[in-house]
Amino acid sequence: MAIVIVLAAVVILAGVVVVALGRGGELARERPAEPTAGVLLSWSDVASYRPPPALLGYDAAATERALAQVARVIAERDAEIDLLRRRLAAAQAARDTAWQTSAAEQGTLE
Repeated sequence: MAIVIVLAAVVILAGVVVVALGRGGELARERPAEPTAGVLLSWSDVASYRPPPALLGYDAAATERALAQVARVIAERDAEIDLLRRRLAAAQAARDTAWQTSAAEQGTLE
């Protein structure tokens, strides 16, 4: 009799695990789509992204892919910011040189 109760408990526990994993038919939660290239481009995209759940926590592979994409986008933006800062510095230096040249020609530079 105790064996029947233990077997029934195991079957019930297995059913709960199957439903919790999302394989329980109508009770299954829809898995969020994994990010594709170009999806996580803004802060709001990153803030609203929810990695797919796993039995314990989140799906590690999907989370790693999302973090790699975020890191790539940040690196691209950092490179663009650096380029724009160098262009701005060059433009300011050219403007200052032009101002000093015109001031020297007019004799107002001390």
